Amino acid sequence: MTNDKPEQSKRKTYSAPALEKGLDILELLANQAEGLNIGEITKTLNRSVGELFRMLVVLEQRGYVSLQPGSDRYVLTLKIFGLAHRFPPVKRLTSIATPVLQRLSYAIEQSCHLVIYYEGKGHVVVQQDSPSTRVFSVRLGAEAPLMRTCSGHLLLAFADQHTREQMLSRIPAHHANDTEFDLDKMVNKVRKQGYESIHSAQAQGIQDIGYPVFDYQDQAVAALVVPFFAYLDGSHQTSIDDAHKLIKQAALEISTALGFDAA
Repeated sequence: MTNDKPEQSKRKTYSAPALEKGLDILELLANQAEGLNIGEITKTLNRSVGELFRMLVVLEQRGYVSLQPGSDRYVLTLKIFGLAHRFPPVKRLTSIATPVLQRLSYAIEQSCHLVIYYEGKGHVVVQQDSPSTRVFSVRLGAEAPLMRTCSGHLLLAFADQHTREQMLSRIPAHHANDTEFDLDKMVNKVRKQGYESIHSAQAQGIQDIGYPVFDYQDQAVAALVVPFFAYLDGSHQTSIDDAHKLIKQAALEISTALGFDAA
């Protein structure tokens, strides 16, 4: 006699109320840049103060949340971000990319950053400021909407069709698609030229230039992006064409270190 019950129905489900409350708090605060006080947290999660107070105290003791100075509002710390970087693939990527980005920023006197995909959006995992006294940069840990950024275009364009569809299905509501955005046109253009170069959607006068980073399986695992801005006083010696060459070379250097065979 065979058992035709699907595998999913055989799995046991467990409840861990205390853990679930702690995770609910972390997930809520992840979307609150200004933080929340305990009253706002309990109201949003439909819990009592008694249920969540000890959770917040423990999360604060363990370094996952902190109180803003002079305020009663809780915010996430970067501890979870740091834990994620201990994951071997991310740790290897960042350790390889960091010195390359340092050399690139000094060569072109521009800031640069590396973006990976996770859960419907890009995330800045390595960031290097320009050595210049005038700096425009993206902060470490910042999110990059897939549809409206140079890094997002690269991650989408160099993904295979199945992966791209999964990425698109995970885009969060606050990164809603632009109805005028032509995905197929963008993908074809970026893949054909091998890079992306667009005006920044966030800052005027910035030209975002990016190249894909590949691993040993020829999969695009990251996007190397430079928010390039021109100096009006003539003090900046690197042209945008020269910057393209150096950014491409840096992306290839990281890819080669990850096992990518350009041949």
